[in-house]
Amino acid sequence: MIIPIDAQFRIKSDRYQWVIQERRTREGGEAWESKLFFGTFQLAVKELGELKVRLSGADTLADALEEVDTVTTTLSQALTPQLEEVLETTQNERRTKDRINEG
Repeated sequence: MIIPIDAQFRIKSDRYQWVIQERRTREGGEAWESKLFFGTFQLAVKELGELKVRLSGADTLADALEEVDTVTTTLSQALTPQLEEVLETTQNERRTKDRINEG
């Protein structure tokens, strides 16, 4: 699954992890570079939000708080169409882990 967030970031998953990817220009073309890896979707989204605030260039508390609002809106808009599918995947992963731990 690939969840586009904005022009700079997306979240990608495979059967083992969630990955924050950043768009990069290389050799005249564009590519997505895997930057950060997480065991849960929730951790990936949380870190991406914090990363976007840190990269925003805000230099005062007021600016940072405004940026938090902007980032929250961006993530909400990007994730709303995907949320049900992601929640279902996460629940299935938890059930699988529970079965493994029980067995």
